[in-house]
Amino acid sequence: MIPAHTEVVPKQELVLNAHFRIEPCSNCFIAGYLIVSPRVQVSSLAELSPDAQNALGVTLAAATRAIESVVRPRRVYCALFAEETGSVHFHLFPRTDWLLSSYSRAHPEDTEVSGPRLLDWARSTFRSPATSDYQQATQAIFWALQQII
Repeated sequence: MIPAHTEVVPKQELVLNAHFRIEPCSNCFIAGYLIVSPRVQVSSLAELSPDAQNALGVTLAAATRAIESVVRPRRVYCALFAEETGSVHFHLFPRTDWLLSSYSRAHPEDTEVSGPRLLDWARSTFRSPATSDYQQATQAIFWALQQII
């Protein structure tokens, strides 16, 4: 269960709990690509409060479950970065068959799946404005997340 004081911000694709915010990635329009950020900016996981540390796994699992229920990816990658913003945040990135096929067509020389290369390629390839399919999937994910929490 996600910790108490969880709220979904109306008419926005944003979920907040006592310690984290969950929102779509703002610069890569892959359905189900979510960013989970602490509500208090920190540069290291060790700087999170004990309560936030305890809530982290539950929050990541709930967001992953919502992605899986709507997008049905083969995998959901979870990566921690703090390069662009300086603050710890998690990328939940769905690896779908469609995305992997698109990557394979663009990079036929890559015969093995590399999550970091796929994520980097997707972030540079899918920067255009969201389509209605993307919007519908994103809304469905946040609806699913509301049901989970």
